[in-house]
Amino acid sequence: MPNRIIKESICRSEEIDSLSWFEEVLFYRLIVVCDDFGRYDGRAKIIKGSCFPLKDVTEKNINEALDKLSAVGLVRVYETQGRPYLQLVTWADHQRIRNQKSKYPEFTSDCRLLSFDSGGQQTKTSDSGCVRNPIQSESNTESESNHNICSELQAAAEPPDPPVITLQLNTGEEYPITQEDVDRWAELYPAVDIMQELRKMKGWCMDNPKKRKTRNGIKRFVGSWLSKTQDKGGTPGYVQPYNQGPAGSSKVEQFAAGAREWASNG
Repeated sequence: MPNRIIKESICRSEEIDSLSWFEEVLFYRLIVVCDDFGRYDGRAKIIKGSCFPLKDVTEKNINEALDKLSAVGLVRVYETQGRPYLQLVTWADHQRIRNQKSKYPEFTSDCRLLSFDSGGQQTKTSDSGCVRNPIQSESNTESESNHNICSELQAAAEPPDPPVITLQLNTGEEYPITQEDVDRWAELYPAVDIMQELRKMKGWCMDNPKKRKTRNGIKRFVGSWLSKTQDKGGTPGYVQPYNQGPAGSSKVEQFAAGAREWASNG
């Protein structure tokens, strides 16, 4: 097993900082035992034997920690070919791949994501219903989480809108920004040239690979950027299109509506 690399930036990671001591230790030990593609056996019994051979930890402890690592986006736990596996999400950003083929199957669209119930047991989605979304707030009720995951599955079945621009994530993936996103931000930040600022963000992500955002954090990054630009007076030289009002309606429509209201009152 080759030596692994842990970068100093991990000490300033918000995801790592949100972990308990045991969850953090498990993450580091997984780095040591994973293959050259950042994948490993997802069974708690195997993980316990390889990562904690001299420690008195339970399989429930392992599964609960994996659940948290999944929730913060550090680990993906999935099932394929009837067996559970795990993948360290940002592996390719920090480790050099030596072998040409992984020892474990990769995560594909045919795989099922695994989550963990209150007893620390692995659960998976079924054809007849939806289960708890593993990346969720613990305050969500079971009915709320079932509704959320069902909505996500329904949305996934519909063809997505084509992106107008993409932003690179810390995994190297391109996150799509749709016209619907642009229109929503344009309404919230009327003094900002949304597309121009998104192009700036794209350049920033390309120039700062170590500071790229996670899939869960990219929208917060965009919103914060646009909010700061709005507070500074907006995009320099940008003039909001005349035919766009604060709610997206045209000036002519607003004038006509006002005239009709005045006539009815008169």
